[in-house]
Amino acid sequence: MYFDYSDLRNRKLYTFVKPVLKVLSHIVYSSDCVGRENVPPQGKLIVACNHIGTPDPGFIVANCPRTVHYMAKSELFEKKPFSVLFSAMNAFPVVRCSADRKALRYALDVLDKDWALGIFPEGRRVRSNESPSPVDGLAGVGYLARLSGADVLPCCLYREVDGRRLRPKVVVIFGEVIKNKDLGFEGKNRSAETKAASKIIMDKIKALWDEADRNRKVRSYENRKS
Repeated sequence: MYFDYSDLRNRKLYTFVKPVLKVLSHIVYSSDCVGRENVPPQGKLIVACNHIGTPDPGFIVANCPRTVHYMAKSELFEKKPFSVLFSAMNAFPVVRCSADRKALRYALDVLDKDWALGIFPEGRRVRSNESPSPVDGLAGVGYLARLSGADVLPCCLYREVDGRRLRPKVVVIFGEVIKNKDLGFEGKNRSAETKAASKIIMDKIKALWDEADRNRKVRSYENRKS
């Protein structure tokens, strides 16, 4: 695997590619963003989002006012050209379903600098034919929140399925920040508290998805009536 965990910095390519991704999100997709005002302008922050497809990090980068460092599956870094590309976009590898100490240390270092860390708590892509809404997350997001003391920004990617559309519609929804003090870290039972915090975060993401789904159904009903 090609990645230098000692080289922690904001890559310049990220700044140049961000507006390109913004344009592509409107050309290839019919993209929209809700709740951008909920993103804190500074301070350590975990951006936790559901995972529906390969372009997901691009949607976040295009719409989030903050520069985000992303945890990405280690398989993407196995070939040097791809590793160079993803590293240049502030992504770093994590071995899924493992206690990847290097990745966790890197993630905590990102937060120690008061930067934003992007993570998909589900740990994998969840396709609509498997489950239409987000599924339960892993404990990693709660673990990082507990160790770093960072607040968490719940984010939802909602894809509207409509065979009449030439371009898929994807809505990026930033919810209200979950303060770290509201995640229940009291130090009594760290394992249980970590899992409970992860559930709180995923429940917020699911609530954003449910609201988006209700809004879509209301619009669909109103369109049929008219």
